[in-house]
Amino acid sequence: MFTLNREMQIRSVRLLLLGALFGFYFGSLWLGSLHFPHGYDWRRYVISRLLSPRDNPGWYWLPAAGVALAGLCMLPLAAWTEAALGDAATPLARRVRRPAFLLGICCLSLSAIIVPQHTHTVLGLRHAHELLARTSAAGLGIGMICACQSPALAAPERRLLRLLWRAATLLPIIGAIGSGLIVALAHLHGVNPAAYFRGTIFWRLAFWEWAGSFSVFVFFAAPVLLLRDRSTR
Repeated sequence: MFTLNREMQIRSVRLLLLGALFGFYFGSLWLGSLHFPHGYDWRRYVISRLLSPRDNPGWYWLPAAGVALAGLCMLPLAAWTEAALGDAATPLARRVRRPAFLLGICCLSLSAIIVPQHTHTVLGLRHAHELLARTSAAGLGIGMICACQSPALAAPERRLLRLLWRAATLLPIIGAIGSGLIVALAHLHGVNPAAYFRGTIFWRLAFWEWAGSFSVFVFFAAPVLLLRDRSTR
């Protein structure tokens, strides 16, 4: 009975963290978009515009604080996922996956604290926010790809987790690479790709940012909903 109660308490904490992650990130961005001057179109405007003092002068602080807090919520979820998988000692996890997740999560929070600057430099860099945001995306992407290769996912009871992780990780990557190949082939054959893509959401970076954000949330949500703590089995 004590073990069951402890497991329920731990699971409740994880669900609370997951809800906070969703609320801080998507909730703050949504509230910031409601007060965006002249209306915010997620298909056209990148997420950074919501955090920009120039583009969203009255409410940029809310999405900035939300994204920074979302990064803090990711840290314990990532640490628990590592423990629940049970392969933290493998070379791939120790040398690549854990450092990639740590780098990606820390850069996410820092990119929210260091809001987009259009006139001033930060530590000598004019585009420090953009550099941190791209580093965060790269770190989280690498960590997710490595997690999909975890030998712990071979267990039959983790088949659904493996499927969800691969869908959340590979679909955006395949879409982005596929779009890039189409553009490259169009240039190779002397065709202007803008004539075919400019009117679609696939042409815009904003779409890929939102798709990536949703994929990262699904990645962290899946183990919370599907995995149990190894210590309580």
